[in-house]
Amino acid sequence: MDWYCLPTRFLSILLVTASVALAGCSGSSGAGSDAAGDEPPVTQPDDPADPPADDDPPADDDPPGDPTDQPQVSLSASDSVVAAGDSVTLTWSASNATSCTASGGWSGTKGTSGSAQVGPITQSTTFTLSCQGAGGNALAMLAVDVLGSVTLAWEPPTENVDGSPLTDLAGYRIYYGEFSRNYTEELAVDDAAETEYELTLPSGAYYFAMTALDSDGNESDYSNEVIRVVN
Repeated sequence: MDWYCLPTRFLSILLVTASVALAGCSGSSGAGSDAAGDEPPVTQPDDPADPPADDDPPADDDPPGDPTDQPQVSLSASDSVVAAGDSVTLTWSASNATSCTASGGWSGTKGTSGSAQVGPITQSTTFTLSCQGAGGNALAMLAVDVLGSVTLAWEPPTENVDGSPLTDLAGYRIYYGEFSRNYTEELAVDDAAETEYELTLPSGAYYFAMTALDSDGNESDYSNEVIRVVN
């Protein structure tokens, strides 16, 4: 278990991450001629070797028929994030298709429309539906994430940077996001006596840092950053 030091107004606050666990897409060109005096312009006779001009394009011996419509398919889930062990309802609809096949987190031959409950889901899962018709194939995919938990633990600071006793510690703030030092979320821990906090998050990698606050609302610098992966 690693400890991380926070350089701030407070002498030290130590941040630890503990366990990470699961929570319960022919131009034609025109030739002009110059007229001399009042004489009419001279017109060059047609070359007998040239074919007669035809304003209409040549007829196609085998004109194409009407194009066949390409299949279209839509797939949705009742929830995009679930707790581990929960189920979701998938709903789908396909047009210009005669059959569909499921793969990924589910399987089997499906009708061109319908709904089905799938689960239990214990990890982030991708569901795929491929539909076939006279005009070709169509594919739809979606992902359902599973919530997990991350536990942060820390040692409360006891001194200010100048060495004087810290007597007005009021609480902490936890910052996190999906990119290093770019924290898009924060939450307050208002109890100065707390030394541990559990967060429930969708699966993914997260960067965490903490700060400490005194009773006047002064906030410390960020702690060293830690990263944890929620599966």
